[in-house]
Amino acid sequence: MSFESGEQVAAALVKADPGARAWLLLVADCHAAALDELFAACRSRAIAVCGGLFPGLIQGTRALDQGIVALPLPPGSVSAVAILGREGPRWTSDLPDAQSAHPSSIMLVDASAPHVDGLLDDIYDRYGNRMRHIGAGAGYRDLRAEPSIFSSEGLQANAALLVALPRRLSLGVRHGWRRIAGPYVASRTDGNRIIELNWEPAGRFYRQQVAMQEPALADKPIFPDLNSKYPLGVAKEGSEDIIRDPIRTTRDDELEVLSDVPENALMYLASGDRDSLFEAAREAVADCGAPSGIASCFISDCYSRALMLGQAFERELEIVTHALAEHTDVMPEGVMAMGEVAANGTQKLELFNKTIVVGLMCHEP
Repeated sequence: MSFESGEQVAAALVKADPGARAWLLLVADCHAAALDELFAACRSRAIAVCGGLFPGLIQGTRALDQGIVALPLPPGSVSAVAILGREGPRWTSDLPDAQSAHPSSIMLVDASAPHVDGLLDDIYDRYGNRMRHIGAGAGYRDLRAEPSIFSSEGLQANAALLVALPRRLSLGVRHGWRRIAGPYVASRTDGNRIIELNWEPAGRFYRQQVAMQEPALADKPIFPDLNSKYPLGVAKEGSEDIIRDPIRTTRDDELEVLSDVPENALMYLASGDRDSLFEAAREAVADCGAPSGIASCFISDCYSRALMLGQAFERELEIVTHALAEHTDVMPEGVMAMGEVAANGTQKLELFNKTIVVGLMCHEP
């Protein structure tokens, strides 16, 4: 859907689905200044909206840097916003009961917000493996730390959004990156700041490890040059490493990454190529299986994967679309994310980086 003005978008929502009273809106970050007009136009039509701003959108095989992906929420959906803080998330409205008929959720998280791990722990403590989750880190392509999550009341700083859905969710989570050096010990961390790696200043240590692999990158910026080719992986027993995306160093030479890293975690320098990333996309769709009653497909594909793949990123989307076509005629819709949210009902809720998450939303039988 194009985004020419708030009034135009609100009118287009009514035309697209006159019966829908609530929408999840995934908005390209270039339209941030027009959101207040959109909120007012939707309120005047008694349309409830929630969503986030993203560096890019996905519609089928197309990667877009403007416009909006608008997803009507089925009757019975419940949305809630949390403000993230050191003492845990503060929910501004009631969450659905843990025993309610909401087997899945879409979660959006401000990628620049602190204490995201506290949010993930809180949701897992409430729902355990009874609820499956898919979602994305919201934010801006230039990494500025401004609000990116919204409800009908407006943008919220340091926020997260949970939309509980009366839908079954089948999902696949893959990344295609492989270990090339390490392990290193994350000897001092604080949330998403790695203070020391192997008891050395983390920023310097990371640059040294990358330069050993590719000397030409020694003086390049971490984002988007170093991190697009050489992320870090956190060792995870029994599954793929969880990738962490370095984004900058602090004045104290700490290394900031997009998601929290546990202290004393074992980490590896990772690398990948087009073939390994494409194969991961194919596997993510295969992991979804072929469930019955598919209503829609939500895709959360990391923005830095798009940067690494360049013009070949749409080839990754073609692979996903063609693999889906074996089971359903729905097209993937979603975002280029600043971190990817997923929990498949067998593992703890995680915020991944440099990963592709594919989710099939299915009607209840």
